[in-house]
Amino acid sequence: MSRIISRKRKSDNKEEKKDKEIRRLLLLLLLVVLVLGAMLILPILQKREKKAEGYACKLAVRRAQDAVIVEILSDPDLTEANAAIAVDKSKLGRDELCPSNGDYYLIPQSGSWRVACGLHEEDTKLRTRLNATRVYNEVQKQVYQRSQLGMEQGLVVLTVNGQPLDVRLLEGDNGLRRGTDYSIDFDGVVSFYSLNASGEINWFVYADANHAAVWKSASGWGGDAY
Repeated sequence: MSRIISRKRKSDNKEEKKDKEIRRLLLLLLLVVLVLGAMLILPILQKREKKAEGYACKLAVRRAQDAVIVEILSDPDLTEANAAIAVDKSKLGRDELCPSNGDYYLIPQSGSWRVACGLHEEDTKLRTRLNATRVYNEVQKQVYQRSQLGMEQGLVVLTVNGQPLDVRLLEGDNGLRRGTDYSIDFDGVVSFYSLNASGEINWFVYADANHAAVWKSASGWGGDAY
């Protein structure tokens, strides 16, 4: 009798182990399904969020543009500083004009000022030019300040459209500056500069996913964004 009971217990233990293994397998399968589902759904949600932010930015820029036009009607000689004040008022208490933290620019146009976003401006060449000019001016400013303080020149760290940007100093002659180096693979935005013997910027490049803007001391701005 005891042998029969012992065999029954062993059989029950085997069944319990099988049930546990099946439950573990089902949980593992459920986890895999959830992970795969998240991998598929998250990019869609992020894309929709970016699209919504772009639409909100367009509305904000349009509202800012209307505010500038109202100021122009009362003051045909509206300065850039006063136009910027009108844009700030149009934010309706928000910190940024663009919900994605895009920088905004005021462009002189036919006796008025055009408002543009550094992230959502539809003219991609103009967008690259605006961002490149801003980065170049900031690098030039920091290079000058460092030279006045006797500091060593090197990496310049900026925030552009809400994202950090490292502008690297290239020393000596190189293929990138000659436009023959195609080994740089990048995702997003890159920027470089070089200095002449006097410590002044003689070459600068800003490149995003759409275009590149290149500044040279001898010829000014070039690249496919210009």
